[in-house]
Amino acid sequence: MAKVAEPANDDRVRPSTQATSIPPSRMRTGHSEFAGQRVTVMGLGRFGGGSGVIEFLHSQGAEVTVTDCGPVDEYADVLKKRFSASRVHWHLGGHQESDFLDPDLLIVNPAVPPGNRFVELARSRGVAISTEIGLFWERCRGRIAGVTGTNGKSTTATLLHDALREGGRRIWLGGNIGGSLLMSLDEISADDWVVLELSSFQLMWLDELQVSPTVALVTNFSPNHLDWHTSLNEYRHAKQTILRWQRPDGIAVLSGADEVCDWPVNGALCVVDHVCPFTDVPPALRGTHQSRNIATAATAARAIGVAEDAIARAVSRFEGLPHRLQFVGEVHGRRIYNDSAATTPESTLAALDNVEGPLVLLVGGADKGVNLSPLAEGIQGHAKAAVLMGDVAPQLEQRLLAAELGARHQPLQIVIAVSFAEAVSQAMELSSPGDAILLSPGCSSYGWFANFVERGKEFVRLIQCVERIPSPLEGEGQPSSEAPKAG
Repeated sequence: MAKVAEPANDDRVRPSTQATSIPPSRMRTGHSEFAGQRVTVMGLGRFGGGSGVIEFLHSQGAEVTVTDCGPVDEYADVLKKRFSASRVHWHLGGHQESDFLDPDLLIVNPAVPPGNRFVELARSRGVAISTEIGLFWERCRGRIAGVTGTNGKSTTATLLHDALREGGRRIWLGGNIGGSLLMSLDEISADDWVVLELSSFQLMWLDELQVSPTVALVTNFSPNHLDWHTSLNEYRHAKQTILRWQRPDGIAVLSGADEVCDWPVNGALCVVDHVCPFTDVPPALRGTHQSRNIATAATAARAIGVAEDAIARAVSRFEGLPHRLQFVGEVHGRRIYNDSAATTPESTLAALDNVEGPLVLLVGGADKGVNLSPLAEGIQGHAKAAVLMGDVAPQLEQRLLAAELGARHQPLQIVIAVSFAEAVSQAMELSSPGDAILLSPGCSSYGWFANFVERGKEFVRLIQCVERIPSPLEGEGQPSSEAPKAG
């Protein structure tokens, strides 16, 4: 459930959101706005947006049909039990054309790509189309600060949230970071700030609404999601939505390290110099990439009017986010890091730069159509062994072998795992006491997992299984034969 972060020193809160094409005349009409309307929700998602919009529409008295291509898994089963009322209908395991022919409203998960035949069917029938974040955006009375970029969005958004809170603002956090703020709309006042992490998928839908946040932050830009976007230009155009519809009184906070600083803006421009001015930086924020995140969030906070000491407090108190170079613990003398949120090569390269000592890397996943050569070169320069996973494994192995020539004195040990359990087992076998084991895939999780959160949780679970196995004999450096095997 989304909560507000009061301008005190109590615990931080991290809620979420997503997009719409409902005529403005139907906005802000009170609690019964959707009473009696037939609404189809397409795609449950796994970060809370789907459940959030179902709960919101149900509370408004709508007749909701939920349709999803996925099977009735544990997550869907929990939701079905939670919304067992007669006004919520479940069509799981595949979409049915009848659900898209004549609803009053279609809510689309933002990860559904443009041109989807069911969405186009609804559009051709004159059905109003929206997403969860669009519903929220058009009803939100607060001032919105949006954060996008290829890497660093979640950390930057959380830092800005914390800085505003330390500066005495009443603040909410949502968007792509997870959860939903729809049920909190009545609590958000015009004086509140709402920080939203925004993905290119969400922004592509928001472009139809012609909306941009009051304060827009862009952390960086590099090729990504080219398996979803038709081209790099389309991906760039989606990201630029965060700036495209800003008013002249808006603020654009742009990275000064790449092409982002040359993107067109309508409001006041603040270019980030990426120099971190703070000395009291916690372990979770150390490293070059984190210095850039700090500088971006601090630049935006200053532009909003937050005092320097409040920003410094937010930085010093930052505890890190799950699945983002998260230190899991030490197992049989190996330091274990969960960086499952690293879904781009750039994120993995940043992780490699910030983990000290010999390391074994678990890397790979779904193929997003990006160039893997720089990642291969980085692995050759930092890792003693690499366990390759997912669809990209054969391609990444070729890149690693090509990058090996002249790159190192000892050959990189390369193993291709056919399951995640085998990958963890292989990482233990290839490592020795004193090494680090780093899960930093550099790719999406699709194929093996629903999302990076599920992947990160499974990694921690498998590591905990390894921890319960007796340590190997001193000096052998090999795990027990009872370590997790391929399943």
